[in-house]
Amino acid sequence: MLAEARNLLQAYARKCVNIHFENLNDMVLEAAKSSEILTEKMRNLVLQMTLDKRKYEQYQSDLVLIHGIEIAYEENILSISLPALIPHRKTEYTNYIYKPLYTAFQHWCMERAEQNKEIPEYRTCTVCFSHIYDCKRPIYRVRDHDNIEEKHVLDVISNFFLTSDSGCYTNVYHETRLEDVERTMIYLLSPEKFPLWLYEKQQNLVSKN
Repeated sequence: MLAEARNLLQAYARKCVNIHFENLNDMVLEAAKSSEILTEKMRNLVLQMTLDKRKYEQYQSDLVLIHGIEIAYEENILSISLPALIPHRKTEYTNYIYKPLYTAFQHWCMERAEQNKEIPEYRTCTVCFSHIYDCKRPIYRVRDHDNIEEKHVLDVISNFFLTSDSGCYTNVYHETRLEDVERTMIYLLSPEKFPLWLYEKQQNLVSKN
């Protein structure tokens, strides 16, 4: 499948035949889905076969590094960096981002507990999703915010850091930016702190530009 995809890419480069490129895109997407499903099965196999707790904890730690998920907590603000955009709401296979995110949160909380550091828990919270698109790619890729599958991400966040993700306790804010590196940033902070934080954040972006 990969060899055929490469051939189609070469054909597109030579002739710029759109139908070839569409076929290539479909094949790459299918290959990616198959790869993610296989990865999930391998994770389950590791869980079943690794009886040494230390080895399994090291495996989880390595997973966090491999997926490039970063978590930081400073001045009562939790920031989460994902090296990908949150999937489209209609995407069939979405575990590729949620399961690594769960593992990253679990590992981070365990490390904080071992170091006697605070693990934040928000009774009321504003969750800010910052969708950062590659500025070198076509602008039509930017999606409406209601087409983004945030529910599963909020579910994972709620398991570790929120009293509840109900609308009575949690507000959600979305913003879109164009930068050099495509990713998603998620911020958790108190609703009282959010307006000033957002204003200062936007002022910093303006000054950089």
